[in-house]
Amino acid sequence: MIQPGSWSQRRLAIRRLTETKRRGAEWILARVGLDGVVESSDEGFRFYRLPWTLSVSGHTQAATAVCGWIREHMLTPDGDFDRGHRRLYDAYAYRNATLVYGAHMARQFDISARGLAFILTMQDRSSGGFANDRDPDGTLGDVMDLPYTCGCGLACIALGRLNEARQVYAFLERVWNAQSNLPNCLYYSYSRRDQAVITSFDASNQFWHVVESQEPRPQRWTVGGLSAAFLCRLYMVDPNPDYLSLAREFQQFSIQSTPRQFEFPQVCKSGWGASLLFQVTGEEQYAAWAVKLAHWFADTQADDGSWIFDSDPTEGRTLELTAEFVAHVDTIIGCLASRP
Repeated sequence: MIQPGSWSQRRLAIRRLTETKRRGAEWILARVGLDGVVESSDEGFRFYRLPWTLSVSGHTQAATAVCGWIREHMLTPDGDFDRGHRRLYDAYAYRNATLVYGAHMARQFDISARGLAFILTMQDRSSGGFANDRDPDGTLGDVMDLPYTCGCGLACIALGRLNEARQVYAFLERVWNAQSNLPNCLYYSYSRRDQAVITSFDASNQFWHVVESQEPRPQRWTVGGLSAAFLCRLYMVDPNPDYLSLAREFQQFSIQSTPRQFEFPQVCKSGWGASLLFQVTGEEQYAAWAVKLAHWFADTQADDGSWIFDSDPTEGRTLELTAEFVAHVDTIIGCLASRP
């Protein structure tokens, strides 16, 4: 019997994902004008991942055109992205950091360098986390969490700000070590004011604070995989075994969660973490999990190349999700191919 992490199974997953990536990228490309205008830009800053996705899909012209439009219409003197076009103020640093990461891939270094300088003003020097939200008047929210902080950490790695990236590791370690109910629950939000993990919150708001690993409902299943992905990227440039140890812990939380997590789009980042762990360690358990996610991506793609999990989708939300999934698919392809 062929094991799911074997080279034969990995090649099959790569072939499926290559076509999946092509179709997803073409769906996105059809919504980007030659002048860099994104059709759904009136919905706000949902196109922040496009320079990344278009770059890894080989669409250099579109990636740089989108960056050009952002430079002309959104980039501020201090390196923020707004000027009346943003409209979405949640996940503030994460959206900025993801754009910075992609702009750097597209070699638009003025955008990435200035953008990172702004993002770093949102890092909490005590814990290493990044504030999730920023109001239009510049006020930072109290909550910092693992997924959004990891996104900022990836931008720090890409631009060589390793001291700040190491602070993100310290934040992840602090949050992990504060857990009291693993593997059942992972509390992933942290208070800037209290310098403590947030474990008390209104029940209607629990989506933003905890993952209950065996509860089959919409949750931020992203937490384990994205944390592992960041730690693997940091390990690549700074091979500290402590990073890898913590990456394993986060990824294992993801792998051991209910199989019904695959009913929800947030499972996507689990493939990101597993594939990078496979590349770094060569261990078949991570290849097998990444292959499982590879087929999930291919099986859930719509006929037109997009991904839709929303019961009432808008063009902007579909673009946001499809751009993310194409980027993850690209990473999985590369990691599965890295150990032939």
